[in-house]
Amino acid sequence: MVRLILPEDGFLLDTYTDEQRAFIRTVADSGIDAGLEWIKANRDRELSYPARLDFVFEGDSPEYTLEISEREDFSRVLTYSTKEKHITVGNFKLGTTYYWRVNGSCARRFSTRAGTPRFLRVDGLLNVRDIGGGKIKQGILFRGSELERCFSLTEEGKYTFVRELGIRTQLDLRREMYGRLERSAAGDTVRLVQLPYRPYDEVFLPEHIEGIRPIMELFADPDSYPVYFHCMGGADRTGMIALYLRALAGDDDDTIHLDYELTGLSTYAGGIKEGATGLRSRNSEYYSEFISRLQSYAYEGAPLSVAVRAFLTSCGVPTETLDKITKNIVKTE
Repeated sequence: MVRLILPEDGFLLDTYTDEQRAFIRTVADSGIDAGLEWIKANRDRELSYPARLDFVFEGDSPEYTLEISEREDFSRVLTYSTKEKHITVGNFKLGTTYYWRVNGSCARRFSTRAGTPRFLRVDGLLNVRDIGGGKIKQGILFRGSELERCFSLTEEGKYTFVRELGIRTQLDLRREMYGRLERSAAGDTVRLVQLPYRPYDEVFLPEHIEGIRPIMELFADPDSYPVYFHCMGGADRTGMIALYLRALAGDDDDTIHLDYELTGLSTYAGGIKEGATGLRSRNSEYYSEFISRLQSYAYEGAPLSVAVRAFLTSCGVPTETLDKITKNIVKTE
């Protein structure tokens, strides 16, 4: 017989850490430059991981199996085993009710706060986020670092990648690794697709205008999802694709810019040096020039949701493809 102790029934979990809230609040109140100064003062560890939840219980079993489900009947469940009387779990969806039990005990429930994006911890990787939670569905679009080489997916990370997140397609945007990989580091259940891309003003060069079409075609295919897209650190090339997808979903400009800037919470962005405020900032020269060029494809003052669609259309991406992407990723009420 197992007795559940924590969390209490009906508990509300904030999956954002104090540091993540502080950064977002600083950006909202004082601007990104103040946010980057905040990061410099607090840069002592990876800040991109979500808050986790401690499950505590009592019993006399030699081993315990924690089951967590979004369904009250536990018809779809994630399991975690331990010999201790406690276990810590994370990566919960935002604005979601969960049910949990241990060794088949009576179930309790807890919920998470709504928001966007969803920070994630995948062991061995950095800077991982689910860009859903606002207008985009959760659990279908993930951005982050590479899976091998500088950052390396561990066995625990593979479980998260494949079992918890259910990723079906790995979109590798790296030019430097093109043709050098035969399979995904996550295993054979994940399809590896290598489609090199470049960031910032390079996207307007003819060779990269051509390169965006197959990337958009991948996102137009409903069988691709869930998709994990990445470059090396999940910052720049990855940031361009995340920006396009958020714009196509209709996110407002501030949400789009903030998603780009949240890379600052990762130690990958540890290149923040004295005098380098503005790094991965909406105010940085390379990013602001990129945004200005994007907006030139639409009417003056147009939001990115309009400008990005106009830019992608000019690259030869059919309107039908963009409509399919929107249908695949936007939440329905």
